[in-house]
Amino acid sequence: MASSEAAIWGYGREGQAALVHLKETRPDLTLVILNDTPISDAPAGLECLTGDAAKDALISGRFALVVKSPGISLYRQEIAQAKAKGTRFTSGTNLWFEAHPQARTIAVTGTKGKSTVSRLIHHLLVKGGFDAKLLGNVGVAALSEKPARDWTVFELSSYQLADFDHAAEIGVLTNLYPEHAPWHGGVETYYRDKLNIFRDAKTLAIANRAHRDVFAHVKDRANLVWFNDEAGFYEKGGKLFFGTHEVDVENFALRGAHNIGNLAAACTAADQAGVKGLRDRVDMAGFEQLAHRLEEFVARGITCVDDSISTVPQATLAALAAYASRPVVLIAGGSDRGQEYEELADELMRAKVAALILLPVTGTRLRAALEKRGASFPMIDTRKLADAVTQAFMHVPKDGVVLLSPAAPSFEEFKNFEERGEAFKAASLSPSLRGA
Repeated sequence: MASSEAAIWGYGREGQAALVHLKETRPDLTLVILNDTPISDAPAGLECLTGDAAKDALISGRFALVVKSPGISLYRQEIAQAKAKGTRFTSGTNLWFEAHPQARTIAVTGTKGKSTVSRLIHHLLVKGGFDAKLLGNVGVAALSEKPARDWTVFELSSYQLADFDHAAEIGVLTNLYPEHAPWHGGVETYYRDKLNIFRDAKTLAIANRAHRDVFAHVKDRANLVWFNDEAGFYEKGGKLFFGTHEVDVENFALRGAHNIGNLAAACTAADQAGVKGLRDRVDMAGFEQLAHRLEEFVARGITCVDDSISTVPQATLAALAAYASRPVVLIAGGSDRGQEYEELADELMRAKVAALILLPVTGTRLRAALEKRGASFPMIDTRKLADAVTQAFMHVPKDGVVLLSPAAPSFEEFKNFEERGEAFKAASLSPSLRGA
């Protein structure tokens, strides 16, 4: 194996940042670009291999080092074959931590809530007078950024954590639900990869005491602080408490008890990081939620809610709870990733459901679960999201809510939840919308 050769596998935002970083820090390496599909913007002067040629080069053991982009599954066969030949695989996240060993870091993960909690922590740090930066799974390649003077907050996906071999000073775990099983090769492996955030005993672990699976996996860990536990920050009745004391929360615009739980996680991390006064008062002025997370807008006088981020049933349960006082037309369904719909079906039987609009392919499973329970509200099967929106406006009462909270990924019709959410808004606001 030619020890001076290294490959960058995946030439998107992460791969491009890795190329710049390695050119600056490892001028001794001969760099090669690998990609599964053809590249239109391949860098001049570098060998670029795609498709089978890239795979063959990997499994030959040609490279001493491969920097893999997060979207490429760590469990692909060619990786095992290359490792057997002595190739070392790493990631942009690992390279960042190697380049900045003195940086103070807070890493956040969880099946749901990690983006919100990461941004809440960053907001609280800045409000508390710290110089802070937000990196990771937030649309910014970490390798293109230097650490903040005080704290650097990382939102980390399971893809990024699967091969994470460093330690954040503080780690936060929001929850664990079955998700991304195809990438990880199973739910248990997905959980194991998520829990890699606590791989090092020196990381202060902040975890959700109220979540059954989180509690089961981390309860015996030393160096652990709970949130959603009555000894610290927790949500109760839609309010934030610390111990027996209700915390004064100002200017918090996020809807739902689950977002108070997210705030409890963020306050716990920020409190441990040195922000003062959070046990008495939290000022959220200036904080804005990301799109597609219970994002409200009005179309033809009807409240519409884009919750396209809800790719698991538990997230849809939280959305329904946020609108429990109003009649809801729920649009649900998407790619089948082995989701369990029994709990969601039970809740829909109790909720104020004006109608359920179902999309392929998991819509058929949700319908079956509800028919078994004798549901009496209308259930309408549709093939495309635009048709689902039309049906939703035909069935929503004037005081009701049209809620897109699919409880499934978007890959049947859209490439990601963002594209699905934008399509929902466009269809709802379209002048040609029928039934409105």
